[in-house]
Amino acid sequence: MASVKLFWIISLILIHQTFLANAYCTKSLVPALYVFGDSSVDAGNNNNLNTPAKANTFPHGIDFNNCSTGRFSNGKTFADIVAIRLGLPMPPPYLGVSETERYQIATGINYASASSGILNSTGDGEYLSLDKQIEYFTSTVEHDLPRILSNKIKLRRYLSKSIYLLSIGANDYTLGYLRNVMGTNNNVNPEEYASFLLKQFTSHIKKIYDLGARKFVIVSIGPVGCIPGLIIRTLHSQYCNEDINQKIKPYSDKLHGTLQELQTQLPSSKFITMDTYNLYKVIRNSPEKFGITNVFDSCIGQGEKICENRKLYYFYDPAHTTEAVNEIYAKECFSGNQTCFPFNIKQLIHSH
Repeated sequence: MASVKLFWIISLILIHQTFLANAYCTKSLVPALYVFGDSSVDAGNNNNLNTPAKANTFPHGIDFNNCSTGRFSNGKTFADIVAIRLGLPMPPPYLGVSETERYQIATGINYASASSGILNSTGDGEYLSLDKQIEYFTSTVEHDLPRILSNKIKLRRYLSKSIYLLSIGANDYTLGYLRNVMGTNNNVNPEEYASFLLKQFTSHIKKIYDLGARKFVIVSIGPVGCIPGLIIRTLHSQYCNEDINQKIKPYSDKLHGTLQELQTQLPSSKFITMDTYNLYKVIRNSPEKFGITNVFDSCIGQGEKICENRKLYYFYDPAHTTEAVNEIYAKECFSGNQTCFPFNIKQLIHSH
């Protein structure tokens, strides 16, 4: 009985996704969107894993048809909204689709997994490491897609025109580097760790490129010291933990240059970097311009009490953003010029 109910829930979600996609565009702008990353873009993969890092219970999903799908937000994630703007259905979680159905999906899949990081050692409980996510994508390219696109030339063209979104790296700090620095006499300084992390990250990106990917959207790590779970609160004020932010900033500072250098090494590749670090500061300094009134507190209070107007909050829970903020980032990265560099997603679509 439970499985039948779950089937109908998934069916309704897919219908809703198609409706939303059509509302933005009658024809998709790219063949597919493939998503890799952590809880910032997890669409429910962790629902199927033995891990405490799950968001499949109320009040998560309260603004997603009041359905807790496993997204760490009140509604859609950044990746979901980008998909809709591309005229595509929201990519379903890889582990949420049966093996017999995977070969039927040609509009993209979401492999992201909460708790995961760039490093295989990052994570709590069971999760899909970035290596594992790429392993599943390899299966998609080598076993599932050829059943739809039997012609190798068509498959190569499809892969080269699709978009690949990666949002990952924060957990390598919160679950790794910051724990070690604060708990032991760790001799690795922030600059060295950032360089090490980016070296590992580029090796993962090359694997995706070698499978046929050419157009990438890479989300940087935001100011982790500003999330509700880590900010500094006093009797009369609250402010970001800049000590933590300064440990993470070298990664954000180096990311764009690293990707541009990688682009010169990988023929026909194109990279967009989304600078979440600086856009947060812009929003924090003038929240009213974005319709936000609270940039420090979690919308979910103690005892799962939830704020009435989620659109006014930057953070939904102690670490993740609201759908309203995801909309701001997606809109800006899709067609603006303040967040994504060296160009936006609309320009990426038409790049050669």
